[in-house]
Amino acid sequence: MGENYCLTSKDLVETAMKVANKNMDDFKVDPYVMIVFSGSLLEYLKEKANLVQSDWLAPFHPYGGTRIHRGKYDNLPITVMMPQMGASPMASVAEDLIFCGAKVILLVCGSWGISDKVKLLDFIIPTHALGPDGTSIHYGRKFNEEIELNKEILNIFIEETKKRTTKYHIGKNYSKEAFYRINKQEIFELQKKGCISMENGEVNVLSTICKLNNIKFGVIFYSYYNPLEDWNVSWLEEDYKDCVNLEGEIALATMLKLNKK
Repeated sequence: MGENYCLTSKDLVETAMKVANKNMDDFKVDPYVMIVFSGSLLEYLKEKANLVQSDWLAPFHPYGGTRIHRGKYDNLPITVMMPQMGASPMASVAEDLIFCGAKVILLVCGSWGISDKVKLLDFIIPTHALGPDGTSIHYGRKFNEEIELNKEILNIFIEETKKRTTKYHIGKNYSKEAFYRINKQEIFELQKKGCISMENGEVNVLSTICKLNNIKFGVIFYSYYNPLEDWNVSWLEEDYKDCVNLEGEIALATMLKLNKK
């Protein structure tokens, strides 16, 4: 018998339905979902897929109930969300999306490039998720466990990226939530393990929850910072918009290919 949890996504949505006098169809998301953190990328996707904003769970849910955007790209219905960053809110987002109908979730955003070969605004396609975030362990992931990302999506990401640019890299991603507690020696050790990128926990959480629920999940990053170098604000540079637009193009093409299989 499963755990008797005090609160579930089902409870939240049922309460939202009751308070707002709505039904389950009002909270449904499309099977293909994209999670982003860049406002520039969201604007690109709005234009390409004619996205329309919906409040979704926002009025009823302080942790993961972010607004969503729904539309169609080449006749494929898609949902796009820009939630709060971090492992803990991402857990709520993942559970709510899956309960409301998500079958494929792509995380399309930025990370820190920690390989000497990764330059600013290069693309990174993670193969594995590892690192000591404090949220995924509540979903059965062991502290030092490596989670292998979905190979089908990984291969399509590689194929669609390769068609468009040579500035991409494939390797493991490391999650660590302490933004100001990362040192150079740690990065050198991670490089030996095959890690080429780092972020603050979302990949571990999403991959763990998606595997637990048999949901297809994949990631593509652009590198916006190298902690072995000085801090920068690459997202203010002129070529940043071109980078995220291309990332969005790759992600949309990946969704189309997945839908045809």
